[in-house]
Amino acid sequence: MSQNIAVVGNGDVDFRFLEVRFAGEAGAREAFERLVADIVGIVHPDVREIQANPGDWGIDAYVGDLGQDGEVHIWQSKFYMNGFGATQQDDVRESYSSAIEASKANGYKIKSWTLCIPCELDAPMLKWWTGWKRRKEKELGIVIQLETAGNLRRRLQAPAGQSVREMYFSPLFNVPQEDDGEAPTRGLQMLPEEAEYDDALFVHQLNEAGISETNSAREAFFNAEILEREIADKGIGRELTGLATWRVRVASTWSNAFISACETPGQRLLPGLYSNVVRSIENEHATEANALRAHVLHGVGLLHQSVDNGKAGWVRDWRRVAADFLDGALSNISESEGEQDG
Repeated sequence: MSQNIAVVGNGDVDFRFLEVRFAGEAGAREAFERLVADIVGIVHPDVREIQANPGDWGIDAYVGDLGQDGEVHIWQSKFYMNGFGATQQDDVRESYSSAIEASKANGYKIKSWTLCIPCELDAPMLKWWTGWKRRKEKELGIVIQLETAGNLRRRLQAPAGQSVREMYFSPLFNVPQEDDGEAPTRGLQMLPEEAEYDDALFVHQLNEAGISETNSAREAFFNAEILEREIADKGIGRELTGLATWRVRVASTWSNAFISACETPGQRLLPGLYSNVVRSIENEHATEANALRAHVLHGVGLLHQSVDNGKAGWVRDWRRVAADFLDGALSNISESEGEQDG
């Protein structure tokens, strides 16, 4: 059962509203990516989105052909709500480089690359952007553009953007009715087969780090998948928010440990990283687990989900490992399709 409730405001385009509308920063970030694609779709109905599996080729939305010798226009979304500084500069450089590398590896040509952000740049950052944009455009002839909060807001406020604006910024939306009854604690289930997830990226990343005993990781991943499905099916607001919050905590725990492990230069393997992250989740995430009537090992499973989605890893070059894994998976699919066609 659900009911319509007034949350805030009168439908004005304020991108911080996404954090209210979509249960926190993680949900808002995903919603902003969809919002950008929908804004592009106002002018380009053939716009498509890329699912990260594990990487997204540096693309959130695109128009064109990703095939050999194809041409594409790319939109990259970054949910920068707290301003734009040196960290964001590095993130933009990395995203642009990922897009260029993917285009070269897969044989298509980028005609334009547009960064979309829900904030404005101050004068020093605008100066940096202008200089970076000119240098990169000169290198490859790609048109580089910036859509800030003001640009996006004006597109949404135009008559053509009304339906998209109402979808994301209406102050009325449906919320599932909460079940106030007592419910039992969610237990853990055993993995049906030891070979489950043999072809999964999170297992591959463990093997790359020299970790051959992966059964407990597989069971944690398996239970996190069950937890995620159950919470999504019930649609209880506080649990959806709790799960999103826990994912952010897990990501932060991994990130802090990874940065610390990389302080020693040179070595590819990062001894102790995996055990340190798992131990931290088991020792420090009881609050998140209790809020969902879950076990802290569900949090370890969320960690492996993050790795499987190409957002973390256990060696210094985990991003390359993830990219190579995806390339291999795509090659296998192509070979399989070729055999079927034959």
